[in-house]
Amino acid sequence: MWAFRIFLVLIIIALVIGFSIYNSGERTTANLFGREYVGVPMIYVAFWAFVVGMLVSFLLGVLYYFRIQADLKEQKKENKKLLEEITTLRNLPLEDIEEK
Repeated sequence: MWAFRIFLVLIIIALVIGFSIYNSGERTTANLFGREYVGVPMIYVAFWAFVVGMLVSFLLGVLYYFRIQADLKEQKKENKKLLEEITTLRNLPLEDIEEK
Protein backbone atom coordinates (compact mmCIF):
# COMPACT_ATOMS: atom_id res chain seq x y z
CA MET A 1 0.00 0.00 0.00
CA TRP A 2 2.82 2.43 0.79
CA ALA A 3 4.30 1.86 -2.68
CA PHE A 4 0.97 2.78 -4.28
CA ARG A 5 0.79 6.01 -2.24
CA ILE A 6 4.33 7.00 -3.23
CA PHE A 7 3.55 6.23 -6.87
CA LEU A 8 0.37 8.33 -6.67
CA VAL A 9 2.27 11.26 -5.13
CA LEU A 10 4.89 11.05 -7.89
CA ILE A 11 2.19 11.10 -10.56
CA ILE A 12 0.53 14.13 -8.96
CA ILE A 13 3.87 15.97 -8.72
CA ALA A 14 4.61 15.18 -12.38
CA LEU A 15 1.17 16.48 -13.41
CA VAL A 16 1.60 19.70 -11.43
CA ILE A 17 5.05 20.33 -12.91
CA GLY A 18 3.79 19.54 -16.41
CA PHE A 19 0.82 21.86 -15.96
CA SER A 20 3.18 24.60 -14.74
CA ILE A 21 5.55 24.23 -17.68
CA TYR A 22 2.86 24.13 -20.36
CA ASN A 23 0.90 27.05 -18.90
CA SER A 24 3.78 29.28 -17.80
CA GLY A 25 3.10 31.85 -20.51
CA GLU A 26 -0.70 31.80 -20.30
CA ARG A 27 -2.47 34.78 -18.81
CA THR A 28 -6.04 34.85 -17.63
CA THR A 29 -8.62 37.11 -16.02
CA ALA A 30 -9.52 36.32 -12.41
CA ASN A 31 -12.61 37.59 -10.63
CA LEU A 32 -12.02 37.42 -6.88
CA PHE A 33 -14.61 38.73 -4.40
CA GLY A 34 -16.12 41.08 -6.96
CA ARG A 35 -12.78 42.50 -8.05
CA GLU A 36 -11.42 41.68 -11.50
CA TYR A 37 -7.72 41.04 -12.12
CA VAL A 38 -6.61 41.12 -15.77
CA GLY A 39 -3.48 39.47 -17.13
CA VAL A 40 -2.76 37.24 -14.13
CA PRO A 41 -0.45 34.29 -14.93
CA MET A 42 -2.40 31.03 -14.99
CA ILE A 43 0.09 29.33 -12.67
CA TYR A 44 -0.62 31.90 -9.91
CA VAL A 45 -4.34 31.23 -10.14
CA ALA A 46 -3.77 27.47 -10.08
CA PHE A 47 -1.32 27.71 -7.18
CA TRP A 48 -3.59 29.80 -4.99
CA ALA A 49 -6.60 27.65 -5.82
CA PHE A 50 -4.55 24.62 -4.76
CA VAL A 51 -3.48 26.30 -1.49
CA VAL A 52 -7.04 27.35 -0.63
CA GLY A 53 -8.27 23.83 -1.43
CA MET A 54 -5.63 22.31 0.85
CA LEU A 55 -6.57 24.67 3.71
CA VAL A 56 -10.27 23.90 3.34
CA SER A 57 -9.52 20.16 3.25
CA PHE A 58 -7.36 20.50 6.35
CA LEU A 59 -10.09 22.34 8.25
CA LEU A 60 -12.72 19.80 7.23
CA GLY A 61 -10.38 16.99 8.29
CA VAL A 62 -9.80 18.57 11.69
CA LEU A 63 -13.54 19.04 12.23
CA TYR A 64 -14.16 15.42 11.22
CA TYR A 65 -11.44 14.26 13.63
CA PHE A 66 -13.00 16.13 16.55
CA ARG A 67 -16.45 14.77 15.70
CA ILE A 68 -15.09 11.21 15.62
CA GLN A 69 -13.33 11.79 18.96
CA ALA A 70 -16.58 13.01 20.52
CA ASP A 71 -18.42 9.94 19.20
CA LEU A 72 -15.68 7.69 20.57
CA LYS A 73 -15.93 9.32 23.99
CA GLU A 74 -19.70 8.77 23.97
CA GLN A 75 -19.27 5.12 23.01
CA LYS A 76 -16.73 4.60 25.81
CA LYS A 77 -19.22 6.03 28.34
CA GLU A 78 -21.95 3.75 27.04
CA ASN A 79 -19.59 0.76 27.12
CA LYS A 80 -18.60 1.51 30.73
CA LYS A 81 -22.27 1.82 31.72
CA LEU A 82 -23.13 -1.51 30.09
CA LEU A 83 -20.15 -3.25 31.71
CA GLU A 84 -21.26 -1.99 35.12
CA GLU A 85 -24.76 -3.31 34.46
CA ILE A 86 -23.37 -6.71 33.48
CA THR A 87 -21.24 -6.77 36.62
CA THR A 88 -24.23 -6.03 38.85
CA LEU A 89 -26.28 -8.73 37.11
CA ARG A 90 -23.48 -11.26 37.60
CA ASN A 91 -23.29 -10.46 41.30
CA LEU A 92 -26.99 -11.06 41.94
CA PRO A 93 -27.74 -14.20 43.93
CA LEU A 94 -29.49 -16.96 41.96
CA GLU A 95 -32.51 -16.91 44.30
CA ASP A 96 -33.24 -13.29 43.38
CA ILE A 97 -33.15 -14.10 39.70
CA GLU A 98 -35.56 -17.06 40.02
CA GLU A 99 -38.08 -14.94 41.93
CA LYS A 100 -38.20 -12.28 39.24
